Amino acid sequence: MHQKKYRNEYALFIAEGIKIVNEAIATYPDLLEYLIYTADSSPQIHFDLLKDKTVQLQVTTEEYKKITSQTSPQEALIVMKKPEVQLQDISPPEDVSIALDKIRDPGNFGTIIRLADWFGIKHIFCSQDTVDCYNSKVIQASMGAIFRASIHYVDLENHLKKIKVDDTVKVYSTSLEGSDLYQLKLAKPAIIILGNESGGVSAKLKSLSDEDLRIPDYNQNKSKSESLNVSLAAAIICSEFRRQTN
Repeated sequence: MHQKKYRNEYALFIAEGIKIVNEAIATYPDLLEYLIYTADSSPQIHFDLLKDKTVQLQVTTEEYKKITSQTSPQEALIVMKKPEVQLQDISPPEDVSIALDKIRDPGNFGTIIRLADWFGIKHIFCSQDTVDCYNSKVIQASMGAIFRASIHYVDLENHLKKIKVDDTVKVYSTSLEGSDLYQLKLAKPAIIILGNESGGVSAKLKSLSDEDLRIPDYNQNKSKSESLNVSLAAAIICSEFRRQTN
C-alpha cells in the first residue's frame, strides 16, 4: 500500500495517525478493512464508531515500526477501500472548484486539500500526472480533509472544454503575468487552475482560461522571492474568492 501500483491494483490505501484514523472512522466506517494500532494509541481511537467487519489488530511498537512509513509514527493506521467518487452531475460547477495541473509535491497537494475543506470547496479536478491523492504524504498533509473532498482525475483540457460550453462558468488560472487579484471582480461559478510547482499552468490550459490571476508583490527589492509556493497561492486566492463572492 506504500506504492501506487499496489494501491491501484487492490483499490486500497493506508491512512496513518490518530486524528486521520478517527476522521476515517467517522466518515467512511463501511470502507475500513483493517485497523492496526498499539496499546499506547488505543485510548485515543474511536472504537465505538467502528463497524464489526473491520479487522482490529493490536501490535507492539516494534512491529508497528516495520509497517509505518513515518519517521515519528503515532502508532495507529487504517487500511481502507478507496471511496467511489462520481463525476456526474457536477458539470458545470455551481460554486468554486479547483483544478490542479501537474502538481507533483505530496505536501502541496495535501495542503491544498486542507485549504479547500476550510474554504468550503468540495471538488478538486486533477490532471492525470498530478501526484496520487492516496499517497501517504498527501493524506498526512491533508490532516483528514481528504475524507471530505471529492477528488477527480480527469483529462483536464477536455474537462475544461466541456465546462466552457456553459458560458456562465468562469475559468481562472494563476500566472505571474496575470491581472492583479485584488483589482478584479471575481465571479462564480468558477474553476481556479493551479499550476505545476516549477512550470506553472500549461499553455493548453491557460488558453482555456477567461482570466489570469496574479497575486501582487509588494516587495520592491530586486533580491525578492521569484514566486509563491503553490499551496500558499491557493490559500490567498481562495480567501479572496470567498471574500468577494460569499
